[in-house]
Amino acid sequence: MLVNIKSGVKMIHVVGYSLCLLGILMGTVKGQTYENVNNLRTTLLTSYNADMIPLNDQSGSLNVNLSTMVFTMPEVNPVLGAITMGIMVTQEWYDERLTWTPSDHNGTMMFSMKAENIWTPPLTVSNPVKFTLLDTPWMQATIMYNGKVMFTVGGIIQFSCSFSMKFWPFDKHICTLNLFPYGYMASKLTFTVPGVVVDTGIYSENGEWYLDTNSFDFKLGTVFGMSEIVYSFNIARLSSFYMLTVILPINGIGMLTCLVFLLPTESGERVSYAITIMLSLAVFLTVTAEDLPKNSEPLPIICVYILINLIICILGLLFVVLNLIVYNRTEKDKMANIYKSTVKFTKRKWFRSKVKHEPPRKKSSARIDVKSKDAFTDPEDEIADEDIEWKDVSDAIDKILFVLFVVVTYIPSIIILIYTAAASEYVRG
Repeated sequence: MLVNIKSGVKMIHVVGYSLCLLGILMGTVKGQTYENVNNLRTTLLTSYNADMIPLNDQSGSLNVNLSTMVFTMPEVNPVLGAITMGIMVTQEWYDERLTWTPSDHNGTMMFSMKAENIWTPPLTVSNPVKFTLLDTPWMQATIMYNGKVMFTVGGIIQFSCSFSMKFWPFDKHICTLNLFPYGYMASKLTFTVPGVVVDTGIYSENGEWYLDTNSFDFKLGTVFGMSEIVYSFNIARLSSFYMLTVILPINGIGMLTCLVFLLPTESGERVSYAITIMLSLAVFLTVTAEDLPKNSEPLPIICVYILINLIICILGLLFVVLNLIVYNRTEKDKMANIYKSTVKFTKRKWFRSKVKHEPPRKKSSARIDVKSKDAFTDPEDEIADEDIEWKDVSDAIDKILFVLFVVVTYIPSIIILIYTAAASEYVRG
């Protein structure tokens, strides 16, 4: 029973509020004829000065409420250190010189006029790429009978942000948009932000950058003695495009260096193959140079990654040339024991199984002392010193270099990419 009574009372209040609102609207519509509004406008602007702050007491302070909306972020330029963003800022304040009694003007509650006819806050960006004043005098300002003025400004603006490119292309940034009333000291004009900090309900997403629409925050301060509001927000680069067009191709080209040691020396294509890989990597870096950051403070980790690939490619070419010299030596050249040990090491079964299959070698007629062998050595792995040739040495070096280059190419690449992606965090610009 009690619940029904409360529900009925609540319903009565709702109906009452609705009727009051309907009455106000009907009265407003009825009174807003052209003559009424024109006469009211003429009366209000007769002694109005748009150059003066609209306070009867000029020693007082005016408070301006800001409601900001972001609807697009078409460009983020880390090289220039700038963000292009589309914003709209609705400013609300009470103009003590623009008040009237609705009953004296046939119930006129509100009307609109061009903003150039009244005083408006000179909202300015304090961290612009170039001086930006958010002022659209041709826009309409809405004026209420109690002096409340609502005026919306905005457009596509460009403001600065400092970008830390250490974790490119997985970089994340905290950027700020700073606004202040140009020419008015903090003692004369202050900002407040009622309700939602920034409305992103109609935001159109950027294809390259992710804007965290829930990260908008603000703080109030002063700049050059004037009131300032600082909006901060988080953006992160969408790295998929760069992974497919920059990172993976460079990684793939660099890893082709390992295959040069599998080419038969007799083919005569080893040096040309290594040079082709090196030139391909250099050309690819030249083509993608415009997409890579030019910042060197801090140095992007990905630049170190690319440098490692280039150094490995150059070392591969160097080792190929040196190994060709070994391959073309003759029996007249004395063979050091280190070369013989290298061949014997690569002839062991466990090593052959990890690199490639070796055809059975003709056993030497020289006698081998089985008793002197190491307990971990298979007698079938042994080869007599007299059977080792310079071609065997070259082949053994190729096997070792192939394994070594696979390790130094893949492991650093995996470590660098994982670290760059995992360690990236939002950095305030």
